[in-house]
Amino acid sequence: MNTYQIERRFKNPLVSGVIAVLLATVIASVFWPIWGLIAKSIISVLAATGLAQCEPAAASAYIKDVTEGTFFWMSINSWIWFTLIFSNYGKYAKTHSQPAAGFRYSILAFLSGILGYFILVGLIGIWWKPFNLGIMLMPKTAAEVALATEGWAAANFYAVPVLICQIAYVALFGKWPFTKAGAPWDSFGAMMTSTVAALLVWFAMFVPSFLKFQLAGEAAVIQPMGSFPSVLAWCQCFIVWFLFPVICTEGYPAKIFAKEQPARGFIGFAIAFVMAFVMRAALRVVLGPLDLLNGQPVDLVVTSFVLSIITVGLTWHHQFFDFPDKEKMPNEVPRVLTRLLIVLVLGSIFGVFWMKTYTYLPFGANDMGLGYPTLGLIAGQFLYMMPMLFLNTFFDKWPLTKVVMVKEDK
Repeated sequence: MNTYQIERRFKNPLVSGVIAVLLATVIASVFWPIWGLIAKSIISVLAATGLAQCEPAAASAYIKDVTEGTFFWMSINSWIWFTLIFSNYGKYAKTHSQPAAGFRYSILAFLSGILGYFILVGLIGIWWKPFNLGIMLMPKTAAEVALATEGWAAANFYAVPVLICQIAYVALFGKWPFTKAGAPWDSFGAMMTSTVAALLVWFAMFVPSFLKFQLAGEAAVIQPMGSFPSVLAWCQCFIVWFLFPVICTEGYPAKIFAKEQPARGFIGFAIAFVMAFVMRAALRVVLGPLDLLNGQPVDLVVTSFVLSIITVGLTWHHQFFDFPDKEKMPNEVPRVLTRLLIVLVLGSIFGVFWMKTYTYLPFGANDMGLGYPTLGLIAGQFLYMMPMLFLNTFFDKWPLTKVVMVKEDK
């Protein structure tokens, strides 16, 4: 049996990280126009009958939401399921060589995203017209296009409950209470439990934000927290507080109070839940007067700003090898504070930079004259984030690393 080891091509983590950021940016800039044009072409054929009866604005909105949906389900959701919940189980089933292992696993992830969409949305669509797969994929009238657009918008944002429920479950509880089951059953238990939580949150917070239910002419639901940008802002702040202990602060602050599960998970959840409200309120006060988005709601500014900090935090963790590490700075408290300061400063700078430049980027809001749908201020950041994450996990940081066979048992 062969044993394999991953070696860096650049020993300095800062050099390797900078190259990885540039590589991910180039991939995103090339990837999204191609993805967008392919998705637009396919759905334009499938939905041709309905689109022919629509106003251009309605047709454009439908195509945009479908294109976003393909990316959300096939890339974001599937990466979370494969890497964070199933711990990349089976990635090396066929080969350890990169990029072959990475491409194979990426294809499997994309297929799982499609399957997840058909199962989760398709089951609901048996009774709910906006989620009916026939209407969503092949609308026949202008009215069905309008229904499908609302359905896709709501279905696309299932990705946010996946972020705040499924990542949170693993980050806070570490697959407890399934940890003794062994792979892949511990992951299967975590997947089923966190999916139930994600579906509940999706129906409680996100479906009402999109679908316009009415009863006797009156709105049957209200938007949680007053508006959808408010929900997104709170969610991003919540993510910071449950994710950064895993990727940045080595378990703090929850591990101050508890080191064993499930106590540590429940304490971490309570801290994240409360501090999300505190952080959102504080950032509204700080960022509101700056008017960084020229009159857009302040919660949208907060959402983008905090997402930028998360993006930098993930990049620093995955591509900069958590610099400074224990070797560079053995003392835990200064190491954690230094790393946190780096991420917060760089994240804040990037947050302002992104809001001022995303309209010029091909994976932001610039279609380069090609007519493909763009993802805009919030989702556009994921167009950089996903290549960076795929390179780190599915491709073992290739091409900045190489797989070396170190021994062979006879």
